[in-house]
Amino acid sequence: MSRSGKNRKMDGFISFMEKHFEPIAARIEKQRHVASIKNGMIALISVLIIGSFSLIISSIGNMFPEGTAIKNFFVDYNDMLQLPFQFTFGLLSIYCAVTISYNHAKQMKVPVLHGVIAGVLVTLILNTKIIDGSLDTQFLDSRGLFIAIFASLVTVEVLNVFMKNNITIRLKGLPEGISATFESIIPMVVVLFVAVFLSAGVQSVTNGQIIPEAFTTMLAPAINSIDTPYAVFLICFLEMLFWFIGLNGYAILIGFVLPFMTQYLGRNTAAFAAGEPIPHVFAPNFWDYFMGFSGSGITGALVILALFSKSQKIKAVGKASAVPAIFTISEPVVFGLPICFNPYLFIPFVMGTPILAVCQWFIFHWGIVRPPVVNVGGTPIPFAQYLATMDWKAVILSFVVLAAAVCMYYPFFKMYERSAMKEERILNEREKAHQELDLDF
Repeated sequence: MSRSGKNRKMDGFISFMEKHFEPIAARIEKQRHVASIKNGMIALISVLIIGSFSLIISSIGNMFPEGTAIKNFFVDYNDMLQLPFQFTFGLLSIYCAVTISYNHAKQMKVPVLHGVIAGVLVTLILNTKIIDGSLDTQFLDSRGLFIAIFASLVTVEVLNVFMKNNITIRLKGLPEGISATFESIIPMVVVLFVAVFLSAGVQSVTNGQIIPEAFTTMLAPAINSIDTPYAVFLICFLEMLFWFIGLNGYAILIGFVLPFMTQYLGRNTAAFAAGEPIPHVFAPNFWDYFMGFSGSGITGALVILALFSKSQKIKAVGKASAVPAIFTISEPVVFGLPICFNPYLFIPFVMGTPILAVCQWFIFHWGIVRPPVVNVGGTPIPFAQYLATMDWKAVILSFVVLAAAVCMYYPFFKMYERSAMKEERILNEREKAHQELDLDF
């Protein structure tokens, strides 16, 4: 088929999607809760970039042999080098509570500062617990993100209901800032006590587990093997679905999947050393560097598309995400583009990625490419693909999959790009009209 014929087919598919799918996606995108989540996630991009680059720097040591001076330096100072990562990704649910509460409070026209404070407090209550007199904060990272989103939206909605129905403390004659503080007291007390009782109730019925911890435990897959195409599809589908709703799907599932993968890796390594056929595909680096090539959801494809985007906002995200993608860090794209709660990208991200993962599984299973035989965590692509499998064909496979992902994302990305450009034009027109007023006081 000629190039022009292929282009006509692609244009026809995009036109079909624009006619039948885009109106639905646009309505969902404008829904107030979805809009607050999307804008809040976009606002997290600076935090994600800082955390991503700090992780890249701390991972450089993995590229050097054991015993070398550079390797020893990174080992000795690893805790210090990890600090920016711990204070960004390690507290991601708190930053998420701030950005989403802020955007939702602006939409609902409630006191922004008090909406943010209440959202953060509820997030802290639901995502932490006291253990032996100390505060356990381990679920303030991306595992607590879904709770942060829910807590922020509900908290601001409660503040709005109380204030609209005058269930507040109103004192006349006070400055606006102090008056807003008094108005926020009753709804803030209500949401905080509800959060405390909810957290205590969940802990009492789950043997001391808080909500994100209990949620993770309940997701333990009741399967005996994950090295099948059906299990690969299910695990990848769940991971993408969790990422889409703001949860770190990898962090949620890895605890259940890692014991299987580690067992498979041991068998693969032994078989490779003995010169025997490699028995398993789903070893750790299959997930890290093939299912998640360039980041969960093969987000490197979106980085490529973003770099050539006509939208300045999307192009900026692409530039910021390019280096992290080399280290398979997907958060800048997931939360910065964003993919999270973006109806335009749901189909390729949640449904298309598992299909590509299963295709790769079969390529390894049929012996076309050697499955992973070593674990090379922290190594940048494409070196990781070769070192994990000791097979140069793995590098070729990765870039073929990347090209397939670009084609998969392209029509959906173009629809989202047009939506983003429309928003940019409206903002530019408003700025231009404001400048033409030439207000000078």
